[in-house]
Amino acid sequence: MKKSRIKTVGILLVILVLVVFAYILLHGDKEKKPVLSGELDTQDQYITYNGKQYETNAEIKTVLFLGVDKEEKAELSQTPGENGQSDSINLLVLNTKEKTGQILQISRDSMVDVDIYDFNGQHITTEKGQITLQYAYGDGKEKSCRLTAEKVSELLFGVHVQDYLSLTLEGITAATDAVGGVTLTVPKDYTKIDPSFEEGATVTLDGAKAEKYVRSRDQESLEGNNERMERQAQFMQALIRQMQSVESGDYQSIYRQLEPYMVTNMSAKELEDLSDYKITDDITVLPGNVQLKDGHAQYLVDDEKTKELVIKWFYKEV
Repeated sequence: MKKSRIKTVGILLVILVLVVFAYILLHGDKEKKPVLSGELDTQDQYITYNGKQYETNAEIKTVLFLGVDKEEKAELSQTPGENGQSDSINLLVLNTKEKTGQILQISRDSMVDVDIYDFNGQHITTEKGQITLQYAYGDGKEKSCRLTAEKVSELLFGVHVQDYLSLTLEGITAATDAVGGVTLTVPKDYTKIDPSFEEGATVTLDGAKAEKYVRSRDQESLEGNNERMERQAQFMQALIRQMQSVESGDYQSIYRQLEPYMVTNMSAKELEDLSDYKITDDITVLPGNVQLKDGHAQYLVDDEKTKELVIKWFYKEV
């Protein structure tokens, strides 16, 4: 009887395996993930796009820079998120072999699936909203940065975001003063923000003016945030360049000055290493279009153009 029972169980297991295998054959095509899905951070991962084969470029490294307004709150599904919003979202994409870098700017209004958490950190639901709101549903520190990084990764079809650094508005002020000011050329007439922000004027921003430059926006214009994004990315470029002129021994001092306003998984040495890279003057905006819906600006990312960008920046043809 015992041997018979064992034999029966064995037969059932074989049948179960065959059923599962048949299911995969029949339904596999329906459950295939789209091209460029998943974590694309392994050198041995290959993809096919438009008939060509690519592999992950292992020489690429990413750093997510967030400018955070702690005073802004979010409310989705009647659940408040009170840890601030990431008003400025810029992904620094570095080629570690060529020692070059470029900035990918992501609109704060980009629509994503925002994960909503309660005050105890328990996930409640997921709802469509601007990516800026995701920061609010973290802890205002590492979790907020990680959650935002995950949403950036999703927008980029799984491209891995390795490092992050967030600065509050007070931190932007402190960083500007710590490096002795940031010099840039004003691209448009922004004298409504500050009389010195004339089009074409070269200005050296102190901490207070830097906050004005990156924070102010015309809330009555649908393009108000896009203009602010342009200034934010320009400021970040100029700040990185200014930090490249800082003496090596001063990085530890600057790092300590910024710690009260900064959240990062990078060390002072890793931040200093960014000074080895030549950052391009060109700023690339994540492709998409802005629309007004329910009284709020929504930035709809163009998936097809984004796929092309991901292939160009994060892969190489084999």
